[in-house]
Amino acid sequence: MAGDRRASGVGGPVVGLVVVGVLALAACGVGDASPATVGPTAESGVENPSAPSRGPLPASVTFDVEVAQARSDRVARLVELQVRNTGPVDVSITRARLTSAFVSGETAAGRDVDAGSMRRVRVPLGATACGPAAGDDPEARVELDVTTADGRTGTVTVTPTDETDDLRRIHGEDCAAVAAAAGLRVTVADGLAVRDVDGAPVADVTLLVEPVPGGPRVRIVSVQSTTLLRPLGSTGQWVVDVDSAAPPVDGRLVLSTVPARCDLHAIAEDKRGTVLGVRTVVDDVEQPLFYVAASDALRGALYDYVRTACGLATDARTG
Repeated sequence: MAGDRRASGVGGPVVGLVVVGVLALAACGVGDASPATVGPTAESGVENPSAPSRGPLPASVTFDVEVAQARSDRVARLVELQVRNTGPVDVSITRARLTSAFVSGETAAGRDVDAGSMRRVRVPLGATACGPAAGDDPEARVELDVTTADGRTGTVTVTPTDETDDLRRIHGEDCAAVAAAAGLRVTVADGLAVRDVDGAPVADVTLLVEPVPGGPRVRIVSVQSTTLLRPLGSTGQWVVDVDSAAPPVDGRLVLSTVPARCDLHAIAEDKRGTVLGVRTVVDDVEQPLFYVAASDALRGALYDYVRTACGLATDARTG
């Protein structure tokens, strides 16, 4: 992260693109050598006559935080907080909270973060807020509950960076799925049929589609290829037209599929190769992609199919 992004105190000026180290400070517990005094609690600032004060968390406790989501964490709905201790004080993070207008989550962290070092904290996300009330700006904030080596505790509030705009992407995907599901249920069937086409094995991956009575009109217009799978005779996407107003009689959308690549490490290190991106139009409004994932059983069958179809190739792409 380029530049010095630390805040110069509560409400202080911000240098660079990020506001950091806005401190919500307080303390409770056993003091140093000084007599116990009545002070505010760490979280609320309310007087607590039964708890002596350790004094405030040092103002030098500051952090930079970046929000990111690895490809492998998308189905599990996790985001990663990359927390860098930009101050001179070694601390422990006991809990981390991400809040935004789009999606929020929290986790018990249990991370020691020495001065100048960075630790990653993975946070499970809750439900996404869709609709006009969510607005266009994620307005993200991260709250870190921290403890110093001498027992001082408090909460540091940071405005994180999101350099790849992951929160906005997550919001778009989730809300597209919600909009589509209001009029058309879309799932991936467990079964995989493999057939011969001109001497080459082709796998039929099936999407099950079921209109929702009284819901909006939903059209599936395309399904995106993946790192492992692509359409027979094409490379980018399956171009389809499935309409909730006139659905397939058998409720099935069959995608004729061949391997997108045959290098073995692509299978061994696969993260998203069996997750299909679906693009829809809901009541004539085009939606962002949303994703449907293969079950464990289907994922295993697809890996077996790719290995078989590719034969002994180790680093070749299909033509």
